[in-house]
Amino acid sequence: MVALLGILILPGCSQGILEGIGIKTAAPIAEDDIEVVEAAENGAGQDLEGQIDTGDWITAESAVQLPILMYHSISEGNGLRVPSEEFRVQMAWLRENGYYTLSPEEAYLVLTENRMPSEKCVWLTFDDGYTDNYTEAFPILKENDMKATVFMIGKSIDKGHHLTEDQMLEMSRNGISIESHTINHLELNRMTAVQQEAEMVQSKELFDRILGQDTTVLSYPVGRYNEESLRLSEEAEYKMAVTTEPGGASRDQGMHALHRVRISPGLSVDGFASLIENASKH
Repeated sequence: MVALLGILILPGCSQGILEGIGIKTAAPIAEDDIEVVEAAENGAGQDLEGQIDTGDWITAESAVQLPILMYHSISEGNGLRVPSEEFRVQMAWLRENGYYTLSPEEAYLVLTENRMPSEKCVWLTFDDGYTDNYTEAFPILKENDMKATVFMIGKSIDKGHHLTEDQMLEMSRNGISIESHTINHLELNRMTAVQQEAEMVQSKELFDRILGQDTTVLSYPVGRYNEESLRLSEEAEYKMAVTTEPGGASRDQGMHALHRVRISPGLSVDGFASLIENASKH
């Protein structure tokens, strides 16, 4: 109960963005008159699968196991925060060692078709959508010409210490995909099927609307999910969902139960390299 209450008091989102999405959710969401920028005007959006040039891709000799790296805050203070200098060193290691960073669309093709843009691929992900993903991680990613994915909490948009709508739009136009971390960041395995469905569907509609995209990936809050979550995420038209289960991701886990590699603070370069190499297979 204490853990659930802690989640319930997390910062909320820009309420007006949710106008017209619906009210069938785990916690009531108020509405106001803030207008959402139309997708045609903001120019955001992601490549469709059919627009990805796979002409130079290679076919893996065996089933691909892909490292999906899991970050949260790029700052200091606890086990979920990786200091910016450590993050900078890690991204430099990836670049210097020839790793290709994937978009969600590319990751989907890698896992489902067993083809890769490079022998060394990694999918960078950030949970919760903290402001420092924009102020600290984003500049480093741009310097290294890298793509990444931020799983944003719908109710935290424009709230303290979380991304604003404008920041999300800018990141989306510059190689950073914004995907779903549900509306309220509640533990799905404690919810009814109706509540889970509302969290997933409303979040997808929200990000589709703000960013002019087809939101295709869900990250389960706190890594909590159950069999209903797997079914409902697919029914909500997410192509993939990621967990906090440790290790490399592979298709045989199920495309809605993909494992990730948690990156913790204080990791040496050798330790970072070992995590990625152990989670890779093709």
